[in-house]
Parts: sequence; C-alpha cells; structure tokens
Amino acid sequence: MYKLKKSGIRKLLAMLCVVFIFASGIYVSVPTFAQTETKESAISVSSDTVEKGDKFSITVDIKNNPGIWGLKFKVGYDHSALTLTSAKNGNVFDNEDATLPSALDKEEFIYLAYLNSLKNNTTDGTILTLEFTAKNEAEFKPYIIAINVEQAINVNGDDIALKSNNGAVSVVKCVHVSDTKWESDADTHWHNCKYSDCKEKILKTVEKHTVEVIPAVSATCTEDGLTSGKKCSVCGYIIEKQQVVKATGHTSVKLKAVKATTKREGLTSGRKCSVCGETLVVQQVIPKITYKMKKAAKTNGKIKMYKKKKQSSKVVQNVKKGEKVTIVDMDKTWYLIKYKGKVGYVKSTSITWNAKVNVTKGNLRIRTGAGLKYPIISSRPNATKVSVVGRTANGWYKVQIKEKKKTIEGYMYSKYVK
Repeated sequence: MYKLKKSGIRKLLAMLCVVFIFASGIYVSVPTFAQTETKESAISVSSDTVEKGDKFSITVDIKNNPGIWGLKFKVGYDHSALTLTSAKNGNVFDNEDATLPSALDKEEFIYLAYLNSLKNNTTDGTILTLEFTAKNEAEFKPYIIAINVEQAINVNGDDIALKSNNGAVSVVKCVHVSDTKWESDADTHWHNCKYSDCKEKILKTVEKHTVEVIPAVSATCTEDGLTSGKKCSVCGYIIEKQQVVKATGHTSVKLKAVKATTKREGLTSGRKCSVCGETLVVQQVIPKITYKMKKAAKTNGKIKMYKKKKQSSKVVQNVKKGEKVTIVDMDKTWYLIKYKGKVGYVKSTSITWNAKVNVTKGNLRIRTGAGLKYPIISSRPNATKVSVVGRTANGWYKVQIKEKKKTIEGYMYSKYVK
C-alpha cells in the first residue's frame, strides 16, 4: 500500500468521485475540440552508453500528451547489471500528484500519478528520472530498460492509448571520446578514441572524403613545379598526389656590347634569360676612352674623317683644307683625329703637324726610306724642328725640315720624334 501525502484527503475525495462515476456510468461532459491532425502519443525511456562502475540517469518522457488524469506504469531492468540508486519526479506531474515507491530494490519500479482536480494534464516532458549505477559484474552488452503502461485514463474515465518505447543501457569497455586527430584511408576519415588504453575507431565519426583540388604550380627556369592534385579538405588526406614538373632551364639570349667613348663607359657583351630575366653572363664595364696623345695639326687639303680605318667605311665628317684638328691616336698609316667634337680616322698623309727631334746624345739621321736599310740623307741634333707629313706602317715618320735655301724631306724613326 502507498501512503497518502498531506493532501491525502483531497486525493481521496477525488478518487471516490471517480470510482462513483465509473460505477454508476454517469457521464461527465468535458469539452472536446476537433483536431485537424492526430499525433502519436508515446511514453519513452531514454538510452545511454556507460562503462562499468559509471553512474548515469535514465528519463521517462511523454510526447504528444493527449490529456491524462491518472497514470500508472512499471519500469523493469536487469538487477544483476544495474543498481537503482534514486528516483525523482519530473515536470509533467506535480510532486503532490505523484506517488513513488519508498523501496528502490523491488523487481519493478511502479509509478502512480493522478490529479487532485477534475481536469486533464496535457503537459509534455519528463515524467520520471531514475539514477543507476552500472555494476562491475555487468557484461559488455545492451540492457533493456522496459516500460509497461498499466493504466492511463482521462477525466472522463476513458482509457488513453499510449505507445510504450523501451530504452537501453549499453555497457561498453570504453565510452569513447574523440581524439582531435583525423585517421584516414583511401575513401574515408574518422576519429579514434583519445584514451591511450582504448584508441578504438569511433564508427559514428566515419565520413567520406570531401575532395578539394590542389592547384598546379608552374615550373620556372630554376625551380621545379607541380601538377594539380586532390586532397580531403576536412582531414588533409592526399587523394591524388602532385607530380614534380622539372624546371625548364634558362633561355639564353645575347646582350650586345656597348662601345666606350670619350664621354661614356662601354660594356662587353653578355647573356641573359629571355624568360625570367636572370643575368647569365655579366657584362663588364669598359672605361671611357682616354686618348694617348693630343697633337695639334692642320689639314693638307679637303679630307674625310672615317668611322673605321678604311676608306670604304662610313664618313663621320668632311673637313676643309687648312682646318685645325687634334691627333689623339696613331695606328700604322692612320691617325685618329678630333674635329669639332667628332672623332674619326684619316690617312696620315692628309694632315701635317709640327714636332721636334728628341735624342739624348748625337744626331737623329734622316733616311730616304722607312727603314735602316735606306741611305742616310742627313742628320739633325736634339730639338730640331720638323714637320711630320705622314706615317708608315712600320713606325717611321715622313718629315720635312725647312732650311734657308731648301727643304729636306725624308724619314725619321718615330720613337725619337716628339
């Protein structure tokens, strides 16, 4: 027998009223309303996964409550595996409307509830919370938490159809907690249990790879590239490996040389890559041209200055007879002269310049030809003034020496004429 609470008198009166109604067949009219949709009403037991020795809670819940005045159900479980440690009324029925057994070690747990007023309870939610401990003797398997609704009536005394959904408690070696690291194979990825004594694959975390394209990397002249590939955007697993594309190597082109002048430096030829621009052969700086000499001279007639030491080359400048020019270099039978800012080559016989004999002792001989084999015409001491009217390929000057009555013309070796 269940003991009455403080409101027992009110409950007793209500029960007597219901018994009277049931016995006499008197119908008490309670307003009802047409429903456009019928939803299944159910009382369900929750489920859980635990390890041996774990404490856990199981709830009994009602959904789509059709309107209940009185309710009685039993909860059954395997006592060899589970120990019921406490029971707590839920939020559907008030504590004064519910009766829980004082002893928790009975074969079945019986729950009884009825209202103190003539109205139906339509609240959804948790009817009952049961706390258990999984015994160390429990096997590794699921244990059914069964519910049996013995009676459910409304205020009219009609039986209420409630579907009963059992729950289950699965006792396992480990209640897995996912590691943050992904494990992968060719098709899927998953998490293992983070505990070092478990490390089992957690099946509910298994997913198929989400394919992401890895862009290709173009090869350069000096660095290898990569083909495109595929990977999983979630776990990073490489689905299709990128292949190495060898570096292309440089495409060499010539850099033209730049001639040095008296005004600017020049450059030697070089080489660079036409693709990436990298210098392959560095151009070397050629210093500005500094002339070996600076001798004043005059043109013997109308002459042409050439770009190169040949008369077939481009004409740099035409020069009139008697114009002042400056000899800046000599090469065999050619002079390099400067005239009005321009530089060009002329034949040595086309201009005349003044010089002096430059010997430390004795006299400098004048010969009939450009060489020691030619006869001596005369000789002159140091500082004798001469006019140079030509130059030979072997380094002799053709000179003229003016005297009072005559002009001597012959050849002197250029080393001794300055």
